[in-house]
Amino acid sequence: MNKNIFWGTAAFGGILLIALVLPKTKNIDDIENTSSSEEAIIVLSQDFSSFPIYPNANIKNINDIDGEKARDASVSLSTFDSKNNIHEWYREALSVDGWSIKSDKNVAGYQIIQGEKQNLYTSLQVAGGAEDGELIISQQLKIRKQ
Repeated sequence: MNKNIFWGTAAFGGILLIALVLPKTKNIDDIENTSSSEEAIIVLSQDFSSFPIYPNANIKNINDIDGEKARDASVSLSTFDSKNNIHEWYREALSVDGWSIKSDKNVAGYQIIQGEKQNLYTSLQVAGGAEDGELIISQQLKIRKQ
């Protein structure tokens, strides 16, 4: 017999329960082939190529909206670098090539850095991610229509 049968009894409120347990092991033919699906690669539109994007991070999510007055994108980046390295990189990147820092202040424990270049605007903050040591950079990109 290829079934393991376990009879158990338990008294609970005067009711007798009998359980039947099938074997916990499966034949190789019974196991489903569960191949892991690969993550889709998320790419930022070429329209946003003029924006400084932290280079040592993976894009996790993009929400791109083309509005009446501006083209906006909210980008979530994941990295295991330190907050200090991220902030210093953005401070440098937003101080060259026509960019200027408009604001760099701590608000409710989050360092928010904002920069502009002609009709381009960006704002970012860094927060903890789901994994130990992971940081998420939330960056807003805006191209104002002229």
